[in-house]
Amino acid sequence: MPDIRKYKSVAVPIPTWEKLGGIAKKNHRSPAQQIAFLVDAAEKSLADVDVLALYARSKNYAGK
Repeated sequence: MPDIRKYKSVAVPIPTWEKLGGIAKKNHRSPAQQIAFLVDAAEKSLADVDVLALYARSKNYAGK
């Protein structure tokens, strides 16, 4: 049994879990390692509203 002082469980919908598995596999990581990577990256990134604005501008710029 994992040490509950070091690890926690998170419930996600099955489609999200499947996407996570695909991302993790492409990056040669376990799902837990992929979540840790994504959380670290999100912590260092812009706020969600800024990321969405950049994405929207890039889609418009690309003519999509």
